[in-house]
Amino acid sequence: MLAEIFAKSLRNLLLPDIIKLFLLCLVVYGIGMFAMSAGFSTLIGVYAGLNSTEGFIAGLLGSASGMVLAWFLFPLLYPVLISFFDDRMAVVIERDDYPQLPAAEPPFWPTLWHDAVFCLKALGINLLCLPFYFIPLLGLLLYYGINGYLLGTQFFRMAAGRRAGPEQVKALQAKAGSKIILAGAAISFCSTIPLLNLAAPLLGVAIMLHLFHALAGNDKQQVLPQQGSPL
Repeated sequence: MLAEIFAKSLRNLLLPDIIKLFLLCLVVYGIGMFAMSAGFSTLIGVYAGLNSTEGFIAGLLGSASGMVLAWFLFPLLYPVLISFFDDRMAVVIERDDYPQLPAAEPPFWPTLWHDAVFCLKALGINLLCLPFYFIPLLGLLLYYGINGYLLGTQFFRMAAGRRAGPEQVKALQAKAGSKIILAGAAISFCSTIPLLNLAAPLLGVAIMLHLFHALAGNDKQQVLPQQGSPL
């Protein structure tokens, strides 16, 4: 199932309307990545007591460390970043692959708030686990495992919350089993690969949208056009 969903999601990224959204997302991605890198670099400099008198090399090391931290932790901000594009992207994909479905009108601001809270929690968890990420091999497994769960769960809730209520989403999550975590790990992995990381947020939306529809269809449940509040 996941291989087929991944292939369909990659195909969706080539749709003209998705390419337009990708360009908009790219601008927001660039601004966010720059801001996060600068923030971490400044914090590292302050924590280490670095200043202009410490020399160029020390400042360069602080900036490089900030960029590395931002590179690995920025994907946790994907839910907030993609909140401005996910519904428009879902409309395009559903129009192409699920034309029989009625339009969905999910709430925006409550969902954005929920995504922001998630990002803060996810950043906190990763900062606590940061020392363990430096352990060879175990660190990578831990990073992709933790963030596969976090991103997978959040992206699935974003996709499913457009058409299903909280109880339906929980039921589908239970039915999905490890599929959501595996898909989340794939999103997390893509987010650390240069160039591919630029499309990772949109790829995550497409994957989880297709996974939701596959699970809902297999369950033979009636997927409603709109269901109450976000999770």
